Parts: sequence; C-alpha cells; structure tokens
Amino acid sequence: MKRFRIWVGIAALLIFCWLLWHRAGREHAPGNKFSAGEGQHTGQNQAAGPSTPPTPAPPIAPAFPTDSRTSSHPVERAVALGAVLDVRVEPGGSLGQWTRIRLVQTEIQPRPVRVVEQWTEKAANGSWVCVGRDMFLADQLIIKARPQVAEARLGERLAQLGMRLERALGGGVFAVRLPEAKIDTTAAALRVLSSHRDLIESAEPDGVGFGAGIPNDSNFADQWALHNTGQSGGVADADVDAPEFWDIIESAPGVVIALLDSGLNLTHPDLQGVAWVNPGEIPGDGIDNEGDGKVDDVNGWDFVNNDNNPTDDHGHGSNITGIITANRNNAQGIAGMLSGVSILVCKILDSSNSGLTSNLIAATTYARLRGVSVMNLSLGNYPFSSTLSTEFTACDSAGIVLSTSAGNQGVNNDTTPNYPSSYTHANIIAVANHDRSDVRWAGSFNPSNYGLVSVDLFAPGSEILSPILGTSYSFYTGTSQAAPFVTAVAAAIKYVRPSWRAPQIKSSILASVIQLPTYNGLCSTGGRLNAVTAIANAIRQSPSLDADGDGFPDLFEYLAGTRVDSKGGRPAVVSEVVGGFLRLGVPRLARPEAHFVVETSTDLLSWSTTGVSDFSSASQLLGGIFISNASRGFLRIKPLSTP
Repeated sequence: MKRFRIWVGIAALLIFCWLLWHRAGREHAPGNKFSAGEGQHTGQNQAAGPSTPPTPAPPIAPAFPTDSRTSSHPVERAVALGAVLDVRVEPGGSLGQWTRIRLVQTEIQPRPVRVVEQWTEKAANGSWVCVGRDMFLADQLIIKARPQVAEARLGERLAQLGMRLERALGGGVFAVRLPEAKIDTTAAALRVLSSHRDLIESAEPDGVGFGAGIPNDSNFADQWALHNTGQSGGVADADVDAPEFWDIIESAPGVVIALLDSGLNLTHPDLQGVAWVNPGEIPGDGIDNEGDGKVDDVNGWDFVNNDNNPTDDHGHGSNITGIITANRNNAQGIAGMLSGVSILVCKILDSSNSGLTSNLIAATTYARLRGVSVMNLSLGNYPFSSTLSTEFTACDSAGIVLSTSAGNQGVNNDTTPNYPSSYTHANIIAVANHDRSDVRWAGSFNPSNYGLVSVDLFAPGSEILSPILGTSYSFYTGTSQAAPFVTAVAAAIKYVRPSWRAPQIKSSILASVIQLPTYNGLCSTGGRLNAVTAIANAIRQSPSLDADGDGFPDLFEYLAGTRVDSKGGRPAVVSEVVGGFLRLGVPRLARPEAHFVVETSTDLLSWSTTGVSDFSSASQLLGGIFISNASRGFLRIKPLSTP
C-alpha cells in the first residue's frame, strides 16, 4: 500500500508538471496577444524553450493630435464639437501607420456617427498626420437589391436579420436602418449581408458628406436660419438649406447688389472686401470722374448727409449685409449666404433708422443707373409715392429684382398695405418672416405681416445673428432679416443664368418654395424659401449652360455633386475598358427631379440608350457597350432636367 501511494504521488506530480508546461507553451504560442496586466512581456524569457520564442508585446498606440474646433476639415470639426462615445486604435498594414475608429455623437447629425481615420507618422520629426478621415452613420447602410427582387421580400428578409428598410432611394437602392448604433454595428451588418447575395447586389455604410459644408465661423451654430438642427427648441430643417446650397454654389462673382439701408460698417472684420468699388472713380482725387454729381463715390453714396461716406451709424444695414455675404470660413463670427457679390452701399436711413421717400427714390435711381441686378429694400411703413412707383417701373423695365420686407406689425397687407413691399410691380418680391419652429413669427416683438395676395413667401427672420457696429454682432428679428435671404438666392440665380431678368428669377424662387400648412393663406405661394430648390430650378431651365466655364454644364455638375461656380472642382468622369466593355461613368447624387443617362452612337450624330449595359452602383452612374473587332461605338453622359 505504501508503494502504491508513492506511485500515485509520482503520477500526480508528473501530471502537474505537464499542465504547467502545456500552459506555458499555450501562452507563448505565436499569434496570441495578451490583455493589459495579464502575461505582458517584460523582456525576460519565462519558461519557454528555444522552439517557442516569446511573442513581442503589441505596439503602443501613438498619441494623436487633439481635434480642432476651427479645423478646415468638417469631420474633424464635427468630432471636436461633439462627444466621443467609443474608440478603437489598430495598427495599419505598414510600420508607422494606424487606423483610428471612433463612435461620436455630433451636432451635425441626430444619430451617432462612425469616424474612420488613417494616420501615418512623418519620419522627419515623428509627428502624426491624418491622411484619410471619413464619417458614416453608425446605424445605417445603403443596399442595392438584385434585379427582380421585390421590395416586400427584401423587407421580410431584412426584418428576420433585425434590420429595417428605411426608405427607397430609387433604382432598387434602399437605406437600411440597423437595430443599434455601436462602433462595429455597420461592419457586423455587412458581414451578415454578405451571405445573402441571392437578394442583395451590394451594401455599404451610409456616409456623411460636406462638400463646401458647415463653415468654421465661430457663431455658425447660432445661425438656425442657415442650418436648423433643432437648436434652442426649433424644428430641424426649418431653414434655407445653406450647407446644401453651398454644395452647389458658394459665390457669385460679378453680381452687384444694391443695399438701400442705414449704410455699411466698412471696418467690421466679417464684412471686409464685400463693398462694391466704383471702377469709374479715382479714390481721393476730389474729382467727379464720372460726371454724375457725386465726387469720389467709391463704395456708394450717403443720401442722408449727401456725401461719399456711406458708413453705417445704426447697425441695421450692416446686419442685412452680413446675412447676404458676411465672410465665410474665416474662423470668426457668422457665415453669409453668398460670397463673391459686391454690395453697392446706398445710405438712406439715419442713426435713428428712419429715412425719407426722396432719398429712397434717389438711391433707387442711382443703383439702377449703375446696372445692379438685385436691390435689397429691408424697409417698411413708407407712405405711398407715385414717384417711387414710377422709379420702380423703371427698375422693372431694367429687369432688376427688388427684394422687400413685408413689414412687422402682424397685419394683413392685403387690407393694410405696407410700402414699399405693397407696390404691385412684377419685379417686387415681398418677404414675410418665419421663426425657427417653421411658423409665421407672431411674437410680441415685430410680428410678421402676411397677405395671400400681397406677400409672396416666407423666409427666416426671427433672432437672426449678424454684424452691427464696431466689431459686434447682434440678434435682430423682423421681415428686414427675411428679405436678404431671398436677395442672396436671387443673386446666385443671376450668376448661373446671367441673361435672366426679374420675371425669370422671381419665378424660379417662388416656384420652388417649401409649401407647408402653416403658411396656407398667408402668402401667395403658401410656402417658405429654400435656396437649394430655387437654384436647382434655375439650373434645370437651361441644362446646357456652364456658369464657371469649366467645360461641364451646370446641370451636369449639379447631378454629379460639384459646384457650378468653381473651375477647380470638376466631376470625376471614369472611362475604362473592362471585360470587353467600353465603360463611361461619373459620380452622382440623389436628385429626384433630374438624372443622367449614358448614350451610345456609331457616327457621333445619332445617340441612343439602346445597347448600353448598366454597371451602376448607388453612388456612381456607369454604362458600357461591348466592343470587338466587328463592333465599335462611342459613349457620352447626358444630363436630363427631368425625373
């Protein structure tokens, strides 16, 4: 019995030693990683034979630069202003490369986003540079169903997977909502969908893009009229869609707007370079070079004091100018609606913000004779004047748009006229004021006038932040603030359609309003201004025109997502031969009112879509024709101003 116990003890010892050896070999086997605090190597080889060398400790993730709130990159700026909910950092494919993935709650999207960044180390000084930065919704995909797959069948299968068809995007493409928004939700969903190729042709994360995008002006978050995310109790998207407008057009160089108001603060940091410069005057020579009775009217004229210094001494005119064209992306203040325009300053209001009809008539004539395209008249409560009416008729004949404020007494202009907006000239656009909740502003201070016949549309006019005197900014409320939004859009339309006169410009704006029950019966259109639909409507009217002269028609650039005012950004057209097919393609956006087609021809005279195979994806139009020794042909991409 004693000998048996000895053997049992020896056997137990051998088993214990084997377990220790096995554990050591498993912990040091190649390919295993250690979590922090468990088996992390310290440089000593612990109980491992020569055939099982220790695994090196994983590299330590670098300390990347802090996100900047004033960055020119909109994704970085959005992250800096948001809250990071989760983060993961992984080594890249090469030494000195890393990938950082973050889940972020931002101010630009109501749902969490997934930000993927590629970082590389600069060998010269060891600093880190972000070479790629993309943003996606963390709980949404874009999928393209296979041909002949019914939407109902697709929805059923997705529901079984815990996903939901959010909405159809056209052409068998859908947005798919995922059940949660975590850092790996979209990646996991893509893996799941990869095993359902019988239904789904392609799937990808739903990206967040900017183009020109949200400017870095420090007070932009206060500009609900440009981009309403529901801030301060407002209704999301009750705005003019300025960021989307800037994706199409940011500037209108060469277009002159006359400001008939209290003057302009020429020294304000956010209004630098916006004033018109008279090409016919030599500044400071004390001579009336033009012979019009106004000496050195370099930037305009002060009709109140009858001199050449139209400096603002009240603030109202500077506030209006800032709404139209305050410097954008200068990391301070606010963003104006439209860059590049010139403001012809006509000071007709004094320091108490009041003025004479005579000065209004004189200023209107002065601006008309200088060939302006648009005038902003944020004025009200003038008495009727037949002389002014005659001058407005002359402006109408000259094709000049008069953007006017409807008044701030909360009355019906159909029965209680407000001049100058209540003149009946066809070139007048009368603008009422809506607030951030998408209703007529009817507060105790400056309630907006209205009128089914005498008021044309609504635009933002409540608590509008803009420059005033000195270097200051202030919130103003009134239809005075609503009119300049329309002015800016009219100027943008004039730029892309220079031959258009007031009737066409006005029609494009009024025909494209966002109609809502809240404006029913309060204005002739029953809606509010939308800058995107207005400029798009103008572009569609003349699809072959090319405003920036870059070789791509405006409609082509509108559909491809490049701006119509810049030669520097052209559509990325793809031409290639793949699998025996000559293929031609271009990026495209979802534009339900217009579309691209790929056409083919054998003689460059007659073109048709017959014979063109579709290789398109959700984000790219791509068509092709089969080519061989016996078959030749040509391809072209054509934009159509129809759905």
